Amino acid sequence: MMRAGRITKAILTLILTGCVAGSAGCKGGGRGEVTAPQKTEGTPSATSYPETIPEITDTEDSFRLRSKTIKIFERNERPILEGFYNLYNPEVERCDDPEYPYRMWIFGESTGSKDDPDTGYDSVFHARSKDLLNWEMWCGDENGENVWDASGDPALWRPVMRRSDKSYDSIHNGDPSVVYKDGTYYMAFSSVGFDEREGITYIVNCVMGAVSSDGIHWTKSRAPLLIWDREYTEGWEAGTPAPPSTGGYHRPSLLWDNEEGKWKIWFDYYLPGTFLSMGYAVNNASFLEPDDWQIIHAEDNPQLRDWPNPEVCKIDGKYYAFTDAGGFGTSRGGAQNDRQLIMAVSENGWDWHVLGRMLPEDKQFGSHLPQTFVMTESDGVKWLYLFYSITDKPSLPRYIKANFMKVPVSELEKLNSSD
Repeated sequence: MMRAGRITKAILTLILTGCVAGSAGCKGGGRGEVTAPQKTEGTPSATSYPETIPEITDTEDSFRLRSKTIKIFERNERPILEGFYNLYNPEVERCDDPEYPYRMWIFGESTGSKDDPDTGYDSVFHARSKDLLNWEMWCGDENGENVWDASGDPALWRPVMRRSDKSYDSIHNGDPSVVYKDGTYYMAFSSVGFDEREGITYIVNCVMGAVSSDGIHWTKSRAPLLIWDREYTEGWEAGTPAPPSTGGYHRPSLLWDNEEGKWKIWFDYYLPGTFLSMGYAVNNASFLEPDDWQIIHAEDNPQLRDWPNPEVCKIDGKYYAFTDAGGFGTSRGGAQNDRQLIMAVSENGWDWHVLGRMLPEDKQFGSHLPQTFVMTESDGVKWLYLFYSITDKPSLPRYIKANFMKVPVSELEKLNSSD
């Protein structure tokens, strides 16, 4: 029998990156008897309170809007990272470190030896930078001191977040979305596991949470923050092209909304009739407490249809959402060209107006997995950075580079007013 990690190379890498609508695989790889996380929906803690479900009434989305090219972004001249196997989701945050104020979390397959228990499984890796251009990757610690690699040798890199022995967390950890707040790092991330029931292996998808004081050593939530309430009863049988459900919560975009004083997560999930659509959840109390999270938009009520790998940021009171959605046709240079970076804007976080697409790289292979970073420079100019991953194959995904483009927020505001 193949190891579970080897099964995931055929199935779950595609699931985590959202690069195709379906993929082939095989049964097997079960990890023995497992226990589903205890769900206590509808019983939030005493400090939480339920949100009303806002009706989505003013969304504007069409292929015409998605096809409009946005040209205000300036692309960085060279990749900031490359060479890692499946290097994607470059999530950047700024911290209080005066020497290395910029931190990055990416994920991909471990590059350890064949005897390394993480080899064959996706994990989260960590980097630091002085200037957003040159990055040092974390390589573990020696005698209590962190070791960093500035040479760009992926064989030295070590994960800071990896799978556990839980059925919902036993295969892959990835899609990190990080907020640095009051000296603490908060991460929402995708988790994949296998659940063996009655001799059948099912794929379990969910969104986990974790906290850290240094961005390296993390404490995970006791259970998924977001998981479809029927994930363990109407789940995804391994080897089938897609789940027969509206489950598979994945690829979170975490935001602390300072104006409203609450946590928010946008995520994607499987909705029949679409590729992957965007859901939404909020938390008015404890970030790590699963019972304090409330799903607002999901099931048959997504915020945006066909909006995989969502990334949302809030700038000057407006929300901006990004995706690497498909639907552009594969005949112009390979399957990856079907996916392009698209942007939308919202005044409230659920009614979206699609603004158009960005094409920073050779569209034959595509630019995927957008991640935002907002920073005000020393001259007072506020910039929106959009980090992304780059493929080098026309068919199956293999992300080997990461780069960014940026735009002054003032230009973003002009784009909104002119549209």
